[in-house]
This record gives sequence, C-alpha cells and structure tokens, in this order.
Amino acid sequence: MASAELPFPNSARNDSSLFGGTRLSRRKRIIFLLLLFVVFFVLLFSSDLSRVQNAISSSAQEEQASTSNKEHQSANEAIIEDEVLEEELPQFEVDTTTTTTTKATTTKKPSAATDKFSAKPKPEIIVETPAQAQQQHFKYFIIIASKVNHSSRRQLIRNTYFGLQDNLEPCMKRDKGIQYLFWLYGDLPKAKTAERRLYETEKMEWNDFIKLEIDTYDQDILLKWAKDYFQKYNISFDFLIVQDSYSFTQLNYIQQTIDAEKNKLSETAVPTDLVWFSPQHTNLLVTGSNAFDKLWKYESDIIDLVPDSTLMSNFYEFSRAVEAQKKVISSKSETNRLREYFKLPVFLGEQNRFITWSNSVEAVSDMAVSVANVYQDSDFAFLAQKLNVGSVSVCKVLEKSSIAVVTSSFIYPDSCMEKAAPPAADNKREYAMKHNYAFVARSTEFAQQALRSDKRRTVWGKIDVVQKVLPKYDWIFWLDMDAVIMNPEQTVQSILDKLRSEYPGGARKFEENIDLVIARPTRDKMINAGVFFMRNTEWAQEFLRDLQDFTKWYNLSPSYEQGGMWELIQLSKHKSHVLLLDNDDHTFNTLPKRYIPGDFIVHFAPDKCPGPAVLKGLEAAKKIQNGEMITRFEE
Repeated sequence: MASAELPFPNSARNDSSLFGGTRLSRRKRIIFLLLLFVVFFVLLFSSDLSRVQNAISSSAQEEQASTSNKEHQSANEAIIEDEVLEEELPQFEVDTTTTTTTKATTTKKPSAATDKFSAKPKPEIIVETPAQAQQQHFKYFIIIASKVNHSSRRQLIRNTYFGLQDNLEPCMKRDKGIQYLFWLYGDLPKAKTAERRLYETEKMEWNDFIKLEIDTYDQDILLKWAKDYFQKYNISFDFLIVQDSYSFTQLNYIQQTIDAEKNKLSETAVPTDLVWFSPQHTNLLVTGSNAFDKLWKYESDIIDLVPDSTLMSNFYEFSRAVEAQKKVISSKSETNRLREYFKLPVFLGEQNRFITWSNSVEAVSDMAVSVANVYQDSDFAFLAQKLNVGSVSVCKVLEKSSIAVVTSSFIYPDSCMEKAAPPAADNKREYAMKHNYAFVARSTEFAQQALRSDKRRTVWGKIDVVQKVLPKYDWIFWLDMDAVIMNPEQTVQSILDKLRSEYPGGARKFEENIDLVIARPTRDKMINAGVFFMRNTEWAQEFLRDLQDFTKWYNLSPSYEQGGMWELIQLSKHKSHVLLLDNDDHTFNTLPKRYIPGDFIVHFAPDKCPGPAVLKGLEAAKKIQNGEMITRFEE
C-alpha cells in the first residue's frame, strides 16, 4: 500500500517527560554555574536588560506574527496527506563529467530567420542561482546518507519507504509535499569496472542521489551541506529527517509522534520548533525548520560545548542547562526574560524508541522508531516484514502520462559510453520533464540477454524494454542512448499532429491504422530503429511478439533487431500499421552529417565507439539552448 494513513500499534507511552532527566554531570554543573553567574550578572543591570527585553519582545512579536501567518496558511494541511501540491522534483546534481570541446561544430549567432529553431536558454541540472530558483516547499525532506557502493540498500529503501519497486512509471513530480534524496559518500568505483557501470546506471534510472567528496558519514557535515543546499536552491520544509542507510526507520511513527506533540506545545512555540533524536545515536535526526535555523544561530555557542559530540547533541545539552537554570530563578518575570533571550527548540523525549540492532528481529519492539546498525539487507527486509511497515507515497500521479520517453541505461563492458551515458540520459530526462512526459531508462533487460539459452545479442534488450514499458502508456518514444535532443521545443504531440494531418485520409485514418512511426534515412537500405514512436495497441503487442520470435535475426550482424523489424514491416499483416518515413532525415532521426539548424534529434551512430561523438553533441545541444547556432557536425 502507498498511504500515509496507516494503522499504528496502540501501545501506551511510558515516558511522558518532554526533555528526559535533568541530572547534570560535573562538566554540566560547571556549565550550570557559568550560566547562573551570567544570569545574575545580567540582573544587576536590569534596566539595560529591560531595554533589551523590549527590543526582543518587539522582534518576537513580529516573528510570532509571521509564524502565525504561516501556520494559518497550512492549518488545514496534514503533514503527510492525500492533498495535491503539484511541486516539481528538484533535478539532482551528481558528480560532474568534464565536457568535451565541440571541435566538430561551427557556431555563430542566429539570425532572425532562424530564431524559431533556437531553443530558449534552459538551465542544466541544478545550475540555478538562489535568485533564479523557483521556491519549492516540502512538508518532509528526507536525506539518507549512503555509501556509494550500497546500491542494493538504496533500492530496498526506495521500495520499503516509498513503494518504488521499479522506474517503469517514474515519479516525475512530487504531489504530497515529500521529497527524498540519497547523500552518497565514499570513493567512486574505478572507471571501466562493473561497479562503476552499475553506479552510472543507477544514476540514469533513478536520478535521486548526490555524490559528495567525503569518505565517511558525518551528521554535522551533512547538516551544514543541507543548509547550503536548501538556501542555494530555494527549498523550504516543515521537517527534515536525516538518517544513514544502515538504519531502519518507521517514517509513519515520526509523523504520528509529531502530530501528537505539536498539540502539546506552549503558546510561544510552533510545531517546527520540534526536534526528535537520541544523543546516543547519530543514525537518525528529525528537526523542524525553526529548530534547524536556530541550530545555526547558536552554532558558535555550542560547537565546543562537549568535545567529540554532534552539534545537535550539544544543542540539546545547552537547552537542558537553560531549562535547569529557569527552575532556580524564583522571579517569574526574570524566568520570562530568560525564556525570551534563549528561544530554543523543543526536544522530544521517548529516546528509548531509538535502538541498536541486536541481530534478532524478535528483540525489536513494535514501537521502535529507528533501528541502527542494520548492515545486512536480509535483516532490513525482515524488519520491514515483521513491523508491517507501510510505504509513504511520494508520488500520487495527478494525471497519468500518456507518453513515455524511453532509452537504454545499459553500459557495455567495454565502457565506451561510461562518460557519455549519464549526461545523455539527462538530456532526455530534461526534455521529458519540460513537456510532462514520463522518462524511463532501463538496463536489466539488456543484461538479461546473456542469461538466455540462445545467447541473443545484447541489443535485443531494446525490444524487451519496449514490450515491458508500452502497456503502461499510450505512446512510447524510443531513443537510443547515442541519440541527442537538439531542439527541446519540439514536442511529440506536434510531430504526431503533423503526421496525422499529412496522412492520406487525414487524422481519422491515421488513428485507425498507424501504430508505429519509423524512418528510413536517405540512401539507407532499411529503417533506422534508433528512434521511433510506438502506440499501445493489440497490433503493437502482436508485432513485438512476432519480433521476439524472429530467431533468424538474434545474432545476424550488423542489423540484429533492426533487421527483424524491417523484414516484419514488409508483411501485409503489419505493413498497414506502419508509417514509414522514407528518405527522411529531419523529422526525428537525423544523422550528424545531414543536420540542419532546427532539427529535433541527432543520432550519433558511428562504426566505432559513439561516446566521444555523443559528448560533443551534448555540448552542441547546450550551446543551441544558450542561443548559439550549430550549423553542422563532422563525423
């Protein structure tokens, strides 16, 4: 199930204390005495303090009024609900690939006559400045720290937490105010290895992680990075959840607890003042946005409070010391002054619900919120099963995409496309997001060809992908990995509309007959199957089944599946369903040497490795989007 409204155990809570015990160690008693000295020193100058109080009170009223407005605006919103927010996914920045210089292009400023072919400037993935970034607000922003090579755990988390079993129907937009992001640390796998190809493939298929240049997970480093990240990309949130991937977390219990605790707050506190964590564990932290901001306000005061402790743990100890100080002041007015001077977060109790894995699923209480140090994927899966964890939906589709842009994310063992494949996938993903299409990149269907008893050529994975994805959409738009979109203003609908209007008999006959649109380039002996449209119909499924059974072409070089498609569309039962764009070089499949400004897609398919040519093509595409004109490509 994919609902946030899940049944919860009815276990009663044993610890009703908000802060826990206040017994102080020797170090904390010193802190206590220092704070006591400061407070009484301030009281000697009460007149000055009163003036400070007046200023603070004025500021507090303004802050409270602002907060009240925000609270009123979201008063009818639950933290994880079914209402629609329609917020676009941030496109996550991953490790940067060095751009190759486009020596094979000639550029000049476009003339007025060719402006219609020049795409409007479009930012690359996360290159916006804070002033340009569109405001995005999430009720929950979840950051999961994960080692680079821990891809299996990331997939377990996607499935267990968010119900994302695969990427066949990707979440192109968030609509429930929830965003997640994997925060990767550790060394990248070496280039031209199976591990590196797996990493690049995951990047293309999921686009949900950022790689940091650090070796180990550190909560403070992550929080400081998050502060800069949110500011840079104009992201706000109600609550931030931070965990490491070796931890198992019940997100719905976090929601349940916050919903309960926010109704117990004092008049001067707001729900986003809440913080829930355990000082003994750094594996999980829940903080409201106000508390998050206050952490940085007091950073210089708390950073060295307790050596070798996290910032949030120090903040917690600082808060406990202030609370203890309030209890020894007899004057209510002075207590109020102290409260106004130190506007601190509200730290929740129930820290006993943060536990460490003891190698036994039976030892884990149903009420556990977080289980640390779960290193084995099988143990993680058993925990999810035992605790009957329900997934929290991050993507309730508002309007199902009728068109999917589909491509390969499989990198061959020669690693020819290792550098070019990720940015090539980004090129297609950005296009899909621009026009509200789904974007699906697949690799396992290519890899499974080696498992077949007949050892079919790897490229046949394309047909497996199309057969798997097509039933979920009205049309799929297949592009080979080495095809680059040059004119992203061109839409699939406009191409199909033009073809409908030009079809003999008009649009009605087109709708009755045509289920496959494919081109045969000038002077080619057969079709080019690197780019094509296919409609989800009974004929299409029959055609794909016939193609899968066409054993003659399984390993017949050089055409393979393309040769099989070409031969099948000559048959009478298939021919009437195919719109063959004969001698067509410019509708949607253009070879580099035949490119003219304004062409939609350039398909780089040289006899040798296409990687370098694709990188040059991607650089050219960026230049076109920035207003330059590319007049030709040299092969």
